[in-house]
Amino acid sequence: MSKAYVEGGKPPVSAMLGQRIRQARRDAGMSQGQLAQLLNTTQSAISLYEAGQRSVGIDMLLNVARILNRPLHYFLGEDGEMLYVRDSEIASLIEELERHPEDLPELLAYWQYLRWRRAHRNGQS
Repeated sequence: MSKAYVEGGKPPVSAMLGQRIRQARRDAGMSQGQLAQLLNTTQSAISLYEAGQRSVGIDMLLNVARILNRPLHYFLGEDGEMLYVRDSEIASLIEELERHPEDLPELLAYWQYLRWRRAHRNGQS
């Protein structure tokens, strides 16, 4: 099969994802066969995931992350980067927090207060 193409200077998501799975598996000291057994799949499937030639479903990716003890964003984001929808409210919040990290403790405290208030309003304790 042909190598994954590069679009805009970046490899396609499947190629990047495959590289991350391979690296995490190697860091865990596992063979493709061992990982496949834990995931209840075949060594061939793991090989195809790592080569970027087979799509990884979200359920499979969650299991890979759990077994290899990596956060999900390790497989999806770029180094040091979390994924979120551009031009969304959460993206705007993240951008503001990146500009003003000193606001984070107060924001988290207020968020905890809102959760507490909602729980008590709904009769939970």
